Amino acid sequence: MRHSTWLRLEASPFWYGVYRNYRRLPDGVRAPIRLLFAPQWHLAAALVRAASRRRIVAGPFQGMRMELSGLSSRHLLCYLLGSAEIELRDVIGRIVDRGYRTILNIGAADGYYAVGLAARSPGSHVEAFEALPAFHPIVERSAQANGVEGRVALRGACDAKALRHHLQMAASPSLVLMDIEGGEVELLDPGTVPQLRDVDILVETHDAFVPHVTETLIDRFQATHHIERHTARPRLLGDFPVDFLPTFKQWFPRLAVELMDERRTGLQQWLFLTAKSSDAKPRDPQH
Repeated sequence: MRHSTWLRLEASPFWYGVYRNYRRLPDGVRAPIRLLFAPQWHLAAALVRAASRRRIVAGPFQGMRMELSGLSSRHLLCYLLGSAEIELRDVIGRIVDRGYRTILNIGAADGYYAVGLAARSPGSHVEAFEALPAFHPIVERSAQANGVEGRVALRGACDAKALRHHLQMAASPSLVLMDIEGGEVELLDPGTVPQLRDVDILVETHDAFVPHVTETLIDRFQATHHIERHTARPRLLGDFPVDFLPTFKQWFPRLAVELMDERRTGLQQWLFLTAKSSDAKPRDPQH
């Protein structure tokens, strides 16, 4: 389903009710219905999955084999296209260059960052926290497919107690990478987790779910961290991978752009917080 179609459906109480009833049907029944009502979209998604051979074709994790949940494989082709969170490409490059020894990925979902950073940073150990157990076998398969299963540890939900514990145990330098749909306002609090003052943080903020959360986090960390603010932008045809399906991009430019849509609610922002306490510390010579 195109994102524009979903927004119209969500805005209509009648059609949203129909959709909720549709979701209760077995997947074997829903699959042909999906194809019937959005054939072009689902054929294009299948083409991307087949042509990529389920490997990311561009971006910082290019070449990584990525397993996807059923929903992501139908609607979040941005993962395989390498356009997911394209605004952060420079930040991810710097994260890889820094060579963090410990990365706490809180809200791992399909494992794009958990497995991707483990693959790109051979000296990093990744603690991947994901509250939904259905994602765990997906992340495990991706880690195994990329040969990093020994450096990706899967955990369940992360609360303040768990975050304190894992930061106490973490080898430095450490990074917290967080995407938990508004829960960041509770977890990223140096008053309850004082170790946060000395680690770097990349967090996706969700003002659409928790009003003013971005400004709240900036106020909390401006004394202890250098703060970068990144804002999402619309995808453009030029963002489509250059050498991937060039004929498709030429014939179906609008669909090519829509395949990169990340289906976000509201204005999306990220904060990259680098600890001031690490400014005077020499870099680990092993990294």
